Amino acid sequence: MGKLQKIQLSPVQNGIVREAAVDESLSPPNTAQFLLNLHCDRIGALTLRPGLTLLGSQVESGQNVLGMANYRNNSGSTKRLLVKINTNIYDYDGNSWNSVRSGLTATSKARFTNLIDLTYMVNGTNNEVLRTYDGSTFGSSNVASLPKGDYIENYRSRIWVGQKTTDKLYYSDIVTTSQTLTGGTSFIQISPQDGEQLTALARHPRALLAFKNNHIYRIFSISSIDPDPAIDRGTYSQESVIQSKSGIYYHHPTGFYKFIFEGEQQEISRPIIDIIKAIPRSYYPNISGWYDDDHLYWSIGDITLEGLSLSNIVCRYTISTQIWSLYSYGSEIRSSALYDDGTNLIPVVGDDNGNVLKLNSGNDDNGTEIHYDFITHWNYITNIKSIHKNLQEISAIHENAQGANIEYQVDVDETNKWTPIGKIEKELSHEYNINALRFKRIRFRLSGNSSGNHFIFRTFELLASGIEDIKYA
Repeated sequence: MGKLQKIQLSPVQNGIVREAAVDESLSPPNTAQFLLNLHCDRIGALTLRPGLTLLGSQVESGQNVLGMANYRNNSGSTKRLLVKINTNIYDYDGNSWNSVRSGLTATSKARFTNLIDLTYMVNGTNNEVLRTYDGSTFGSSNVASLPKGDYIENYRSRIWVGQKTTDKLYYSDIVTTSQTLTGGTSFIQISPQDGEQLTALARHPRALLAFKNNHIYRIFSISSIDPDPAIDRGTYSQESVIQSKSGIYYHHPTGFYKFIFEGEQQEISRPIIDIIKAIPRSYYPNISGWYDDDHLYWSIGDITLEGLSLSNIVCRYTISTQIWSLYSYGSEIRSSALYDDGTNLIPVVGDDNGNVLKLNSGNDDNGTEIHYDFITHWNYITNIKSIHKNLQEISAIHENAQGANIEYQVDVDETNKWTPIGKIEKELSHEYNINALRFKRIRFRLSGNSSGNHFIFRTFELLASGIEDIKYA
């Protein structure tokens, strides 16, 4: 048996690349097979994600937050956060939640847009009429003749209202200096015979985008629209459409995409393709997205991956480095907004238990510990994959990761069978004696729960390993 030199595994700096996308023989050494609640923003190390902190108090226990918006008048003197929960709309004035509209359909999603010191709200074609919020109350002022609708946007000084059951996109007259809205009976029919319903609206600098399940139409003006779909990828969820610093992104059953105005859409999710395929079809309309300064997030609900059930999953994409990680929050995220409290712009999310939560805040998820999990790619230790190896000693390099569990798995093990190595107890590095004998490939796992300081994990080092005689290989 020959001894090998000490080996340091490559630190993970490029997030998840699943073996469903890139075979283990070509998997980049600085990527992971699985990351949960860990990210790579600190290049060269894994860091535990921040938590979620309750904004104010719980609004309505056990209810989905089905719509959020930030109201701000043009002068900036009044700022409110609006949320739709159950049959009510609540606003948050910086201190407390107050009901400002009631009697809505409990399961309908509310959508909002801001124009002329007002927030306009729709709540479903067959449900409640268009209403406006002025910073304190909801009323029917300045809605012109616009009808009920499912989607709403402002574009080129008009309010646009879309109906999914009719494929009609209604529009107001152009707002004049009087700031009074008029019109609203005229509409554009969006390909009513293609077997798909209108699913989302999004404002682009060059056109208003009308999404269907598998297509996108560009509306340049009330008299200029794509006669046929310009893009052969659409979405099932208005809330999956994210307008970020680098463009518009959205979910389609085949992946997450960046909108390209002309030409093929840019798929960004190939590294996590089996995770995308694990999203249940029934959840497509509920996928919701949001962003912070450099990251896109999509809440995809509960999935089953390699036989394991994962709850409240969020896919996180870093724009600047184009890498993926997975989060699992203490509750299911259903909506989002950017809240202006007068001092800070705060990304907030609404969950399935009537809570509005500040994103990336605190060390736990509103009182729930954060469970983290990291699995390396398979490692053959040498360039020759067909021979057998053994491993007697390993070290974990970290800061503040005490309490984490270390495990390993070899090629003869079943998919979800892991052999414990031990817990991290020593600071900076912790060495372990193990007895992993006669394997061709091996991989390692770091997991645990945390509600304390955010740790840093750097890498594993293989301190004593060997190659068995070729005659035994």
